[in-house]
Amino acid sequence: MLIRPFFSWILLCGIILAAMSGCDVRFKAEAVLSQYLTDLNRSALLSLTPEAKVMPVSLPTSRYRQQALTQFDIGLLDFLSLQQCDVGFVAGQKNSILGKVMPDSQRFLYELDIIRAIESCEITDAALSKELAAVAEQKREELPKALGNAVFNGAESEAFFSLSNGFIPLTFSTAEQQELLSSLTRLVDIGLNVQSLPAVPHSVFEEDLKVLMNSEYAGRLLYSLAQLTRYLELVGKGVAALDTQVCGAPMTYLKQQFEVHYVQSIQPYMGRINQSAYQVLPLLNQLADLSSPLSKDMAVFLDQFSLTHADSVWRRYQAASQYHARQWSDLFGRCAVSIYPND
Repeated sequence: MLIRPFFSWILLCGIILAAMSGCDVRFKAEAVLSQYLTDLNRSALLSLTPEAKVMPVSLPTSRYRQQALTQFDIGLLDFLSLQQCDVGFVAGQKNSILGKVMPDSQRFLYELDIIRAIESCEITDAALSKELAAVAEQKREELPKALGNAVFNGAESEAFFSLSNGFIPLTFSTAEQQELLSSLTRLVDIGLNVQSLPAVPHSVFEEDLKVLMNSEYAGRLLYSLAQLTRYLELVGKGVAALDTQVCGAPMTYLKQQFEVHYVQSIQPYMGRINQSAYQVLPLLNQLADLSSPLSKDMAVFLDQFSLTHADSVWRRYQAASQYHARQWSDLFGRCAVSIYPND
């Protein structure tokens, strides 16, 4: 009688341990950063108190990131007159029960199909031909919006941009993101050639969006950059406030912490993040440009990833990294201490 409860208890413990292990992986980078502060604070000359965690702007809700597209309604008589073309078939798919609730990814592919069908259909009725030509022209203008909806408004984007997944793992390698780069490259190629109405395989398109979702990359990057910026700025300000009384024994200790925590652990981690971001962000930013005009809220959110905007999360992180390194370098210079262990 006691066997089943015992095994249930074992199973419960296993689930709890797995969950805790997952959290440890997601936030292990923060533990490394926190230990950097803790050990620096062991010096009587430093008192570094972390400020409240500053979070980046979150992904807007679907209501504030989806772009409205015009609807194409075809009357019964027109529908019957178009049965010799693909227009009637494609329009019929959209007007079906499933078509009325198709996700944004499928809606984008439908837009390509209906434009292609209209423009390849020979219509003898002059009025109907003119009406459909206007529909095709309008839909061509909306293709960037439709692509933006497909990439940025689905469940895939919510996982890709989520801030709740924590840091990029400490052991992350750019070798792990080749699938993501391939998917982003294909999506960018679609955007670059969208006016040519590329034949996009449904399965490939959906799989590329799934790759984005499974990677959770963009949200992890944004979260990591924001927290690294917070710690780097704090340490940089603390080091900048030190004067020459730190030279000597106190400096020996601080240099040791700089090497153990920053040089050996944090700096290589930042190097992997930088290498990764310089591969992904140009593609992500290009994809955003090809999907414009975006909604105001979505544009503000994506600006955080900009490599050029002065106030982006990426640029603030770069500035914090340079500031942190410069303050340590200046301190070593004031104390005539070499940062190279063999000198």
